[in-house]
Amino acid sequence: MKVPPGLDGDLTPQARAVLRAFSDAQKRAAGFLLSAGVFPEVSESGSERLHSIVRDLAARHLDQRRADRALRVALNRACRALEARDQIEGPLNALLSAETKAAYLFGLAAGLHLGSITLTLKT
Repeated sequence: MKVPPGLDGDLTPQARAVLRAFSDAQKRAAGFLLSAGVFPEVSESGSERLHSIVRDLAARHLDQRRADRALRVALNRACRALEARDQIEGPLNALLSAETKAAYLFGLAAGLHLGSITLTLKT
């Protein structure tokens, strides 16, 4: 994991996880763009692959597995409790947050990769 200059260990564990996820996303972006094209949403297989990459980034770096387990536990408990919404809301938001962050990081990495291709082609 590359830590940007000046941060030297001042990062929280969550911030370090985001940096690891972004670094991983950057490594995957080139291959994804080469195989799926610039607009993967027009290809069903590209969309499926994108979803797979996002879920993997979230699981590896952004604690999605823990959030998924917590959601399953909350759902099991809620079946027996009257306060179902309150018990489910936190774990569900954590799960969605992990996937949203992973999607954003991968999109950012893919966009940066496209930008570097454009600069390379211009020179």
